[in-house]
Amino acid sequence: MHYYRFWALFLLATAILPITACNVKVPMMLSSLSSAPKTVANPKPIPPFQIETFADSAAVRLLVVGDWGTGASLQKRIAEQMCAKAGKEKPMFILSTGDNIYNSGVASVDDPQWKTKFEDMYSCAELMLPWYVVLGNHDHRGSFQAQIDYHQKNPRWNMPDRYYRFGTTAKDGTTLDIIAIDTDPLNRKDTAFTRKQNAWLRGELSVSKARWKIVVGHHMIRSHGGYGDQDYMIANIKPLLDEFTVDLYVNGHDHDLQYLKAPEDRFYCLISGGGGSGRDTGYGTNTIFAATNGGFNYIAVTQSRLYIEFLDSEGKITFATNIRKAQ
Repeated sequence: MHYYRFWALFLLATAILPITACNVKVPMMLSSLSSAPKTVANPKPIPPFQIETFADSAAVRLLVVGDWGTGASLQKRIAEQMCAKAGKEKPMFILSTGDNIYNSGVASVDDPQWKTKFEDMYSCAELMLPWYVVLGNHDHRGSFQAQIDYHQKNPRWNMPDRYYRFGTTAKDGTTLDIIAIDTDPLNRKDTAFTRKQNAWLRGELSVSKARWKIVVGHHMIRSHGGYGDQDYMIANIKPLLDEFTVDLYVNGHDHDLQYLKAPEDRFYCLISGGGGSGRDTGYGTNTIFAATNGGFNYIAVTQSRLYIEFLDSEGKITFATNIRKAQ
């Protein structure tokens, strides 16, 4: 008797659970890492674009990737395409927009995730390049100091502090400054850190003599993806980028690729968060281009322009554009 009662209850439970599960909202983190294809809402026709190569030029060349450290199959595919692109264009370094290790960063410089999610993933000779890295919100769940100190074990990993500046000069004399910031404390309303970093950022931008200036952080200023525009970034970071005529703000956080320009901003926004997973995204008022289901960017900087490519998980160039500067 008990045997039949058990199976009756079991069959009833299996019938009810799928129904109730449909009404449960999946957390953004879990849904974004699922294998189901993501969508782009309200897409517009892609503007005409021309693909160019800079492999034999004097341009400063780099790859940009973000939100990559999932260890999933999509991360591996993106890494393979980054390797192929690096073989063609010979970038000088790689820029990471944060959330380097999911789901909770690393515990130490000896954390085994360094090997499985970084070293083994980006192991081809073409990617044995300096990586310049910022912290994401998931990195803050672990030891951010371990991400600073990891350079001592692996010199291609570069994050000398939570915020820092580095510059490079092309063979033709073109100068580029990249200024990296830690945006997670702004999101958490850490006013003491925000004031200190903002004072530093103002100082670095005011002394920079570089022809081109890129600021990189994890959280977005503008987005038509899952998070949208972020008021704390608009209040704290946007005014400095406008004042000191920064050319490009680069971030991750949304697991997609976006290129935006709001009329009230003096700078363009590049979201590169497709290195390890995808999320639904969309076109909005300020969108120039948007895509999802994985991807990364290639940038080449010359005296007169900053060229940007958007590549998908198959290595296809889905859009390319230029930010131009008067001679």
